[in-house]
Amino acid sequence: MKEECARLFQEAWENHRGCVLGAVFGALIAVSILLFGFWNMLFIGICVAAGLWLGQKVDEADDGWLQNLRENGVRTLTTLFNQKRGKL
Repeated sequence: MKEECARLFQEAWENHRGCVLGAVFGALIAVSILLFGFWNMLFIGICVAAGLWLGQKVDEADDGWLQNLRENGVRTLTTLFNQKRGKL
């Protein structure tokens, strides 16, 4: 029985990888909504999307503050924060 299940899963993974990943992703979303609630999961999804967008901008930056952030990391953020605080 165990070998049959392993063989079935391996065959499904090799021939229908997208369907398997979609089913696993859907199951994870469903369990997360049941555990945390719809609005909390929506908030997490928005935060993840914002993080992906910002990460993409950092990767694509050629100059400016995003390039500095990519090269220098937290040091740049603290410098920017201190400069803004000094102007207030």
